[in-house]
Amino acid sequence: MWRRYSFRDRPWRVHEPIPVRRLLLIAAALAFCLSVVTAFSQDTAPPPPPPDVQAAAPDAAAQSNVRAVRLSDVEGQVQVFQNGQVVFDQAEPNMPAVEGMRFVTGDNGRMEIEFEDGSVARVTPNSSIRLTQLSRNSDGTTITRIDALTGLTYYELNQHGGQISVHFSGDAATPIDNAVFRVSLDAAPNELAVMHGAVHVDDGQGISLDVHPNQTFQTDPQQPGEFTVAQNIAADSWDQWNSDRDQALSELESNETTARADTGNPNDAAWNDLDYYGDWYDLPGYGEVWAPSGVDASWDPFGSGYWGYYPAFGYTWISGYPWGWWPYHCGAWDYLNTFGWIWAPGNCGWGLYGAGWFPYATVWQVPRGYMPPPRPHPGPKPHPTPLLPVNRGPQFSAPFHFDRGTRPQPRVLTFDGKAIQPMEAGIHPLERGPVGESYTSTLARTHPELTLNAGRAPGSRNAYAPVYGVRPLGAPAGAAHPATGGSAPHGFSGYSGGHAAAPAPSGGGGGGHAGGGASSGGGGGGGHASGGGHR
Repeated sequence: MWRRYSFRDRPWRVHEPIPVRRLLLIAAALAFCLSVVTAFSQDTAPPPPPPDVQAAAPDAAAQSNVRAVRLSDVEGQVQVFQNGQVVFDQAEPNMPAVEGMRFVTGDNGRMEIEFEDGSVARVTPNSSIRLTQLSRNSDGTTITRIDALTGLTYYELNQHGGQISVHFSGDAATPIDNAVFRVSLDAAPNELAVMHGAVHVDDGQGISLDVHPNQTFQTDPQQPGEFTVAQNIAADSWDQWNSDRDQALSELESNETTARADTGNPNDAAWNDLDYYGDWYDLPGYGEVWAPSGVDASWDPFGSGYWGYYPAFGYTWISGYPWGWWPYHCGAWDYLNTFGWIWAPGNCGWGLYGAGWFPYATVWQVPRGYMPPPRPHPGPKPHPTPLLPVNRGPQFSAPFHFDRGTRPQPRVLTFDGKAIQPMEAGIHPLERGPVGESYTSTLARTHPELTLNAGRAPGSRNAYAPVYGVRPLGAPAGAAHPATGGSAPHGFSGYSGGHAAAPAPSGGGGGGHAGGGASSGGGGGGGHASGGGHR
């Protein structure tokens, strides 16, 4: 047996003095609850996953159009603007990027945005771009408009799904097929240089042409209607950085498992991080679950990260772990005695916020005495709203500093007296990177017997998602609280009392008021690499 406790994501309000007798009754009730948690703290089996019931949330229809894409790499100084105001003085890896955000790099700043289909946009020092449109059609396909504003930017765009275009000085560049190109706005004339694929350029006033590999399109905003196409590309010192980022993403994609095959978005590049930094297990009662490599039962999935405030959906968790995207925005974390934390995916292909994306993670069972960092209280925020850091110790991010090095040996998960080996990584793309072979294409080529399940109807897998509203103890997700008869207006998830004897991590921050309880995400690692300089 197990218990789950929930906390309202709202401030307490005192309407009248509480009599001493009532305080005594409350104290007695708390003591009883503590005894219940202690009684169940010796259980060795984890709680079963909640039933596959999608919880309803207030204003779901209005919020379903929100798209959040990922800042997959940030180095040096990068500011984030929205509606003409600074919203974050410093961007961080794994920070969600939403429609209307403008990103400005400093002298040593650079950044990369990763989209749902694996496409990327990269910004060099002293440059800026804006995500002018991030929308979704009724059939789930995406529409993306990027405005290149200043400096030098790179784009690697594929045709795995959706429409994407890059606009600069009145011109619109749309990939005809998988394309790699850069846009330079440092000085007249403006240049679009195509390194791979083909790009269609249109200014809406008569200029309409295709630019092919090793061609450079040049136009001067002061001379509308005039352009040239050079039959060569001049080398730029930042081309090597763009290639280095391709190599880093390619390495993440080198060994993939079939664990993502039945999600609604198997081509999302964020799954590659999980294959590289951890292992998948076929766990009875759960299905495929994931755990990071190189850690033990004392590791904390919420050991380091930030709470960041977004007007569209409130405080969201920004993980610092290099793989910290999906495990903190869909699915659920659970703690297994002696082994440690596992993550069970679910609703990672659909959901309230766009394609299965939520502001924070669900937490089930936890170690004894453990508390995830509380979600700060919503409400009016200053500009810029500071990130609220959570740092429970550098030891939690240290195991993941093995980029391009030797990966830790996978752990064997012992469950119900049986040793469960990690799933084999048997999916190997012929061409890797942002414009390489998609996961679905690779699966069809190497494992045709699994192709029917790949990318099937979104949400057809387990519906593990944050719960909205108060839940009675042991009741299924989405159940109404008997005292209220309905859902609470703020989203959060409950968590159960711990059963494991592993020590709880020390430290912990997060700031803010209580609210959101275990509706937390976590992360760590990260940090900014210096460097950059001028081109």
